Amino acid sequence: MFVKDLGRAVVHVQVGDVNEFSPVFSSLEYSGSVLEGRVYDSILQVQATDEDCSPQYSQICNYQITTEDTPFAIDRNGNIRNTESLSFDARPQYEISVTAFDCGQKKAKRSAIVHIHVKPICKPGWRGWTKRVDYEPGIGSKQLFPKMHLETCEGAVSSVQTTVELQTSHIGKGCDRETYSEKSLQKLCGASSGSTDLLPAPSAAFNWTASLMTDGGRDSDLIYRFDGRQAANIPDWITPQNLTDQFTIATWMKHGPSPGLRGEKETLLCNSDKTVVVQAEVQLQHTVCF
Repeated sequence: MFVKDLGRAVVHVQVGDVNEFSPVFSSLEYSGSVLEGRVYDSILQVQATDEDCSPQYSQICNYQITTEDTPFAIDRNGNIRNTESLSFDARPQYEISVTAFDCGQKKAKRSAIVHIHVKPICKPGWRGWTKRVDYEPGIGSKQLFPKMHLETCEGAVSSVQTTVELQTSHIGKGCDRETYSEKSLQKLCGASSGSTDLLPAPSAAFNWTASLMTDGGRDSDLIYRFDGRQAANIPDWITPQNLTDQFTIATWMKHGPSPGLRGEKETLLCNSDKTVVVQAEVQLQHTVCF
């Protein structure tokens, strides 16, 4: 028996790739920052890959921002840029969602989250202080500016010199009357121009205040200190002779701590004929600062 060789045939079988894999981001979270007022060509770049074998399905052909109404755009290479200048005061941070498509238009199953921080323009100066500081008497010491710091914008500093000046913000309120002159005090309390100063600065004509202790104040408008052991004997001629049965005495007083009981008697004004002490019935208006 004879077998005749009819030859051999080579068959090439080409297996077509199926787009079975979706793009996967190398990281599901990205972070970048911009300086307010500037427009960048690229803030950061996101990147995704695809496990398919063919060039058609293994390549990433498009990226897309899925968050609506954001001032950002992304190109086909994953570079994110801002489309307008941003303001730190208006919005200091943005969070946008980004997805990817392969060349077969298969979408990534999980999107990447991009955080973009807006940095304010650095201006050298003091930070963390306020113009108003509230202090409640009796609470002891208090730090005025616990979070205060000097922003140098990474510049060199050779020396620092500061001056802190404390002022009361309400004229005529609080315990700030020691800084006013006598005329200013009369104007604040609405006293008439014919008012009489019962405790003037000591002089040859007004000598009944010469023995009184003083506590700070101005040279021309002394502040007198009373500790309960001394008094001022005001001569008769200094008081107006045309007083009626009702008159007003205005005083500016700062009350010090009392070692005795809170209900102890304090005499501010009395009239004496050297034998009998008569209580004067007057309308006494005063302001006490604790």
